[in-house]
Amino acid sequence: MSASTALPEIFIERMKGLLDADDFEAFISSYENPSLRGLRWNPLKIPNVRGQEDLSPCGGSEAEPLRSLPWCENGFIFPPDARPSKTIDYHAGLFYIQEPSAMCPAEVLKPKPGDMVLDICAAPGGKSVQIAGHMQGRGLLVSNDASATRSRALVKNLERAGVTNAVVTTEQPKKLAERFPEFFDCILVDAPCSGEGMFRRDEDLIKAYTANKPEACVLMQREILHFAAMMLKPGGRLVYSTCTFNTQENEDVIFGLLVKGLDFEIIPIEHEALGVKPGLNGLNGAARIFPHHALGEGHFIAHLQKTTTASRLNPPKCNVEPHGRAGNKAGEQIKEFFEFSNDFLKYDFPPEKLVLHGANLYLQPRSLNLHGIRVARSGWHLGECAKGRFVPSQALAMGLRKEEAKFTADLSQEDAIRYLRGESLEFLGTADKSKPWVLICHNNFPLGWARLVQGRLKNNLPTGWVTSL
Repeated sequence: MSASTALPEIFIERMKGLLDADDFEAFISSYENPSLRGLRWNPLKIPNVRGQEDLSPCGGSEAEPLRSLPWCENGFIFPPDARPSKTIDYHAGLFYIQEPSAMCPAEVLKPKPGDMVLDICAAPGGKSVQIAGHMQGRGLLVSNDASATRSRALVKNLERAGVTNAVVTTEQPKKLAERFPEFFDCILVDAPCSGEGMFRRDEDLIKAYTANKPEACVLMQREILHFAAMMLKPGGRLVYSTCTFNTQENEDVIFGLLVKGLDFEIIPIEHEALGVKPGLNGLNGAARIFPHHALGEGHFIAHLQKTTTASRLNPPKCNVEPHGRAGNKAGEQIKEFFEFSNDFLKYDFPPEKLVLHGANLYLQPRSLNLHGIRVARSGWHLGECAKGRFVPSQALAMGLRKEEAKFTADLSQEDAIRYLRGESLEFLGTADKSKPWVLICHNNFPLGWARLVQGRLKNNLPTGWVTSL
């Protein structure tokens, strides 16, 4: 059975009403083609790569190199025979594998370095990683997902990408709005949706689709957007996106915000420049990606700006005092970290930004009162202060550059694969410290830590990072 004949009848009827006859036939025909797969190079690790399609062996055969995307300067389509997740570059965080159209919302938002940014439905983290690339380690990124389970992948993806200015929360939007009224410069609402735009990519979404699925999603979308609007500063920008086609979850949700009396206006998206179509039902400033018109699956994007104060709640002012443990014991534990830093690193850590939770030490990009908020990561996780010594984290390794560590080992491809498999290795170099921590790299990009003990690099890769390359 072809993908097109497996589509739900109610969905087919709705699309007939959405598109004219010729467009509908082309749309249905697109389901006979395989979905495209994309990757986005990480500017935190690699500078602009446009025009360097052969940068990685994951590009496949010479006959079919990487193809660039019009809406994302670091985004590319990779050929079907490529397996980029099976490369060392992937584990070094040099790129993120992502459905091509899913790269568009964060590219439209495009925050500046130094902005305060919220990604309110962030898991598994592709758009947060993309946002962090634009921020270049400056400002604050709050990546939130209400699901603590889904946030585990979010945390790992941020850490692998070397993001150092993110706080990860697992909170409901209403709770965040009470704590952060009119706090953020930019907000991304990549809303939970019926997933119609991903039917070609994921057959499970077809099986889970029902006639009332869009209506059920609209209730969540309106609530999330409502509270997100409260957290946006006057003059701030918000991008609302879904991976679905129906107007109920897209244009109608945006119209619902605009008619509430909240002072928002549409920022038109340059459709022609991006190679996408305008929104429907009169919302021409929004953008739609259709699989028969562009290099990707279905997506909707609307770009909004808040013109004046528009909060409907009167929550307490955001307290920006740090929430972490203080006192003599905490001071002693942080001292352990600075001893480690002096011995093994060439990086200045501002003491006022260090926050201790239990034995775990974080560098918080901006002091925040997170008391009462469910937090998965309260900043850049530096490591653990325990038993009179400091143990560096995987996140610390991935957020550093090679030149910021005093002791490094740049491994061959063969040894790098062995390291990623969790093996210990011989070390032929020298070190002027007893049992030093060594930053393990490949082609100058960090992969993790090892401890040099009696001429061997004792692997310190966390269990969840060990791979079967």
